[in-house]
Amino acid sequence: MRIISPSLLNKLKDKNQTPFNKSDPKMNISLARARSSIMDSSYFTVETIRTKPGIGDISIGLQRLKPYGPPSAIYEIHIDNGIGKTAIRKYPDKRKEGWMEQFELGAVSSVAICFDGRWIKNSKGRWQIVTKEKPYIFYVRTDNKLYVKLWDEVEEKLLAENVKKVKVIRGWKSAVVGKDDHGLIAAYIKTDGKVYYRNYSEQEDGKFVWENERQMTEFSGTAINLNLFITNDYRTGIIIEDNNGKITWLITNRNWAGMAIATDKILARNDIKVNFIETTKYKTFKEEKIVASPNITATFLYASSFNKFVEIKNLDNGEGDYGKEIIFTVLHEIYDIDVKDFELRDNRNISFVILDILKIGDRKYKLMLLNFNNAEGEVALRFKGLYGKNEAGNRYDEFKDTFIPANLVPLEIPIPTVEAIWNE
Repeated sequence: MRIISPSLLNKLKDKNQTPFNKSDPKMNISLARARSSIMDSSYFTVETIRTKPGIGDISIGLQRLKPYGPPSAIYEIHIDNGIGKTAIRKYPDKRKEGWMEQFELGAVSSVAICFDGRWIKNSKGRWQIVTKEKPYIFYVRTDNKLYVKLWDEVEEKLLAENVKKVKVIRGWKSAVVGKDDHGLIAAYIKTDGKVYYRNYSEQEDGKFVWENERQMTEFSGTAINLNLFITNDYRTGIIIEDNNGKITWLITNRNWAGMAIATDKILARNDIKVNFIETTKYKTFKEEKIVASPNITATFLYASSFNKFVEIKNLDNGEGDYGKEIIFTVLHEIYDIDVKDFELRDNRNISFVILDILKIGDRKYKLMLLNFNNAEGEVALRFKGLYGKNEAGNRYDEFKDTFIPANLVPLEIPIPTVEAIWNE
């Protein structure tokens, strides 16, 4: 669905702002700490991640695989003396491993990176974006063709031609109306100085596609630089600098994401009484009859401590490995769910490490596992009843069920060898 279009853009201009640094060969990355508000620059830590001659574009993306806590990792792409290069750093970097170089893209003139994701409400009622596992990277080859691909995968897509600079951002997506999606927005300057964009967003039929190229006709100058941002009131914006140093701001209309105000819930007991009072009307021209029919819907919260597994199965993690992920469905939704609430044992009573848990649908969850390939026979999944609650806020009782995992490939464990023997 087209959300960003020239007809929705409102132009704002400010000649006194210059957001682009053209001379500094190093790049600083600002990481916000977990605070409720930002009052001044002391609320950030600034770290220099790369400094050397010949550094060109540099762009970062934060990977966040769960709607709470810090990001999982920082993904980075940059140009080093005309060559596109990538790196990853764990976050927080507790072992001080630093940036780990990944792969190269060859000769490029502009690069950008961005994760796709969805906004999920965590157990504290706060919305947080949960990203896909891999980011999209965008790069302009020396023939001025703009490509996009999913991180280190081979397949790439041609987005546009005659491009000299690209910037990317994940725009707002409504948490209520799925098709109201700004999507992944790739904005770029062409060799003629005009600004265009394409966005990867959800359509009316629920599919995600790259929409057609559109020009930002509200900007009539010759662009030399640009950047993208999102606002707290669900708008997406672009800043464009022209060849005269003039700055133009283009701001979209709001995409009401349904996250600023909590959903209203009206609770009522089932012993409601409605009384109608007879009224008398004067100076009427004909007899009137008013009929009122109360339309009352009562919703009751599930308060029982009973729950059970409806389905349990292990799945391919996308790399042919069936020992990394288990998906299960329960009869009733589990609130305040915690990975420490679950235990996994095979028929030898050997337990397996559960690394994390993700909610992926209605009453459906995914367990991330370690070395589950060595499980044998029937496997029991147990919910311990320590943290998970029902709709009414009460804890569930313990429950468990068994399943037979499929397509496991046991990992070979080397037999211990004797290193030395002596007597005393």
